[in-house]
Amino acid sequence: MGGSQYQAKCLIEELRKMDRYDIFYLTRGCDPNYTPDGYRLIHYGYPGAGMRGSHRHLFELILLPRLLKRIDPDVIYQRVGCAQTGIAARYALKNRCRMIWHIAHEHDLEPPRISASRLFVYKQLDRYMLNYGIKHASHIIAQTWDQRRLLERNFGRKASVVIPNFHPAPTEVISKNKPVQVVWVANLKPLKQPEIFMRLAAELQHLNRARFLMVGAIQGNTIQKRKYMEFMNSVPGLTYLGPRSQKEVNELLAESHIFVNTSDREGFPNTFIQAWFRRVPVVSLTVNPDRLIERYRLGFVSGSFERLKTDVASLIEDDDLRSRLGMNAQSFALEYFSTRNADKIVRLFEQVP
Repeated sequence: MGGSQYQAKCLIEELRKMDRYDIFYLTRGCDPNYTPDGYRLIHYGYPGAGMRGSHRHLFELILLPRLLKRIDPDVIYQRVGCAQTGIAARYALKNRCRMIWHIAHEHDLEPPRISASRLFVYKQLDRYMLNYGIKHASHIIAQTWDQRRLLERNFGRKASVVIPNFHPAPTEVISKNKPVQVVWVANLKPLKQPEIFMRLAAELQHLNRARFLMVGAIQGNTIQKRKYMEFMNSVPGLTYLGPRSQKEVNELLAESHIFVNTSDREGFPNTFIQAWFRRVPVVSLTVNPDRLIERYRLGFVSGSFERLKTDVASLIEDDDLRSRLGMNAQSFALEYFSTRNADKIVRLFEQVP
């Protein structure tokens, strides 16, 4: 489950508690054995739905408006910038309902990096329809003030509101026993740069009081998957746990000490919040939304591999520093990322058009 899908799940859970909404969740793909509780799940599969290509736009331009017409929504809420953003905004304009787009990633607000490839037409169409949606959405929610500034600079629109992500409060027993656990959680793919964490574990394996853990599904072609597995297997102090559920990740974080992020770019990683809720400071190579990590002393932003190695080593060796940053992080996160943020989204739902 991706970050945007998890945030949609959290929002649905809060809406269900209010017991005053009919909720419909439209998706291209889902587990056929999953039975939703308190909302309707509508799967609109079509040939090749799991593959990128221009056929997607053709099918969705036909199917999505039909499904929305059948539901007749008062509000459409959509996350992730894509063709669906434009399709939903166009439907809302024609049918006098409101469409709320929730920004998921900064790259949705920046000029696209499109190179010549077999997916060139698909990406161009996707971007055109996303831009239409950004311009015509009834409301736009930004996760961060950085996103708000990008939206205004590149699209001349102001976000209706800035609402940080939210998570339910932790229920696990938080126990920080030895050895020190350094954790990396994400799908293993080039954007996340997992090889940097593998290299980090290799170069810090002399620190016997630490163990390094990686969690996530390996994505990519066969050659890429083999490369990742060979690298991980070559590092004695590194353990690959494979994909894990949100519950399992939270249980792991409750007994871990340091969380490392090696991504080049992200929106607002849910894993940061999950770690902070469980008193785990974050060491990030580059990602630092609204500069929160530095402003509130929630960990370190390293900026380079050598500095990343130094920052992680210092937290492994300094119990007091690690504990202090972890307590700062939990105190800040429980206030800033609480489920009260869902109420702010609901207020947009209930605004009179």
